[in-house]
Amino acid sequence: MKTKKSNKIIQWFIEEGALTQEENLYIAERIFKANSFISWLKKNSLNKTLNEKEIEQSMLAIRMFLQNKINLSWKNGIINISDILLDEEESTAYVGASTME
Repeated sequence: MKTKKSNKIIQWFIEEGALTQEENLYIAERIFKANSFISWLKKNSLNKTLNEKEIEQSMLAIRMFLQNKINLSWKNGIINISDILLDEEESTAYVGASTME
């Protein structure tokens, strides 16, 4: 049963462009960092310290990080977005999506 869940996660990483394969070598440079962000998010959502909108925005940021569209880092226990790597059209779409309620 756990294998199916693992396969879904791996498939999601592949779809997001975070996991690639070159011959018999898998490249996953952003996955380990994303995993720490997801663990933090899970802990804070279980502790009810984040509301639903904050969780959704955090997941969007993690997804964009996996797609190499933004960089994320830790600062004082908080996830920070830096180096936005979007083109103008993507930036407009992201800002529009993050302000919708």
